Order: sequence, then structure tokens, then C-alpha cells
Amino acid sequence: MSNQYLLKEYELCFAQLRFYDERHGNLLKYLFSLTSSVATAQFAVYKLLEGPTFGFFACQAFLSIVVFIATLLLYLAILQNRLYFVYTARQLNAIRGFLLFTEASEFKNNQFYTSTNFSAFILSSVHTFQLIGAAFISSLFAGLSCFASYSAFGVATPIGAGIGVAVIIGIVEIAGGIKYLSDSGKKTADEAIHGSEKKEPEPVNTADRGPVGRSG
Repeated sequence: MSNQYLLKEYELCFAQLRFYDERHGNLLKYLFSLTSSVATAQFAVYKLLEGPTFGFFACQAFLSIVVFIATLLLYLAILQNRLYFVYTARQLNAIRGFLLFTEASEFKNNQFYTSTNFSAFILSSVHTFQLIGAAFISSLFAGLSCFASYSAFGVATPIGAGIGVAVIIGIVEIAGGIKYLSDSGKKTADEAIHGSEKKEPEPVNTADRGPVGRSG
């Protein structure tokens, strides 16, 4: 095997890993920017209408449901990005481990990663806490949309309904995210992303080829 290919693959994987790491941070920024902006807008509407009127609650319900859908999509994107990050990290570790064994066997004090079987879901990972935080914010806007809808139509106890919806949505998002990462992380990249099993490339048969550069 030509190690030049592996070295190039390693270099490209490192660039891809940085891309996924930066994308993860950018998705969180989008989520926080969106939710804080809408919260500010809702407060502005409250001050403009001078109190919790029907118009305020109707506007709040509409804005909250839109933000909930947007944050849910961002949460799904963060989950997918985490999975891609893990597959790229595994490839990097596999190449590093192979090169350390074949090209630098005398190097006995490696301090970097070589594991290729770690789970996509790690409870102590910073990514996990960020995912839980994103799901929590998303569920808050789901509960707020329920609260505002009930309040607009004069339901006596909207707070309990809003809290209930927020808790249910939060649990569903977090549990669904854990299951997605745990199940997908056990598969190969081809199985998880493309839905097909990994296949070894077929060898190229050059026995029946004519001289290079000639046709016919």
C-alpha cells in the first residue's frame, strides 16, 4: 500500500474534521441568535401593545411555533454534524494507528488518539451537553407556543399545558437524538449515511489489456 495516499487522506480528513467542528459551533450560534432575537421581538410587541392582549398572544404563538420549527431543524442538523464528525475522527485515528505501526514502530510514546470504535454518543462529551441545551431551548418555544395559543383563547390554566408540552418535546428530542447517535454510530459510514453495506473495491484486471497508448 502506498502511504502517500494515506498521508493525503489524513490531511484531507483533518481539514474535514475542522470543518465539522466549526459548523457545529456555527449552528449553535444560529440557534442562539435566532432565539434571542425572537425573544426580544416578543418583548417589543408586548410593550407596543401595552399588555398581554389577544393580539400579543396571537403574535407570540405564531413567532414561537416558527422558532420551534427552525430550532428543531437546527437541532437535527447538529445531530447529523456530530455523526459526520465521529466518522471523520475514526478515519483519522485509523490512519494514525496504521502509520504508527508500519512507519514509526519505534515511536512508543504516542499521545494522540488511535481508537476507531468509540461511540457517536458520549455522555461526558461537550457536544452532548450542547445538544441537550439545543433541545431544551427548542422545547421551551414549543411550550411557549402552546401557552400563548391557550392564552389567546382564554383558557384558564395555560401554564400547565405549556410546561407539559415543553417537557414532552424536550424528552422526545433528547431521547431521539441519543437513539439516533447510538444506533447510527454502531454502523459503518456507508450503512448509516447511504443505507448500504461497505464493499471492498473490485481488483482491476489488466491481464487482457493491450499495450498502453494503443487502441483497437
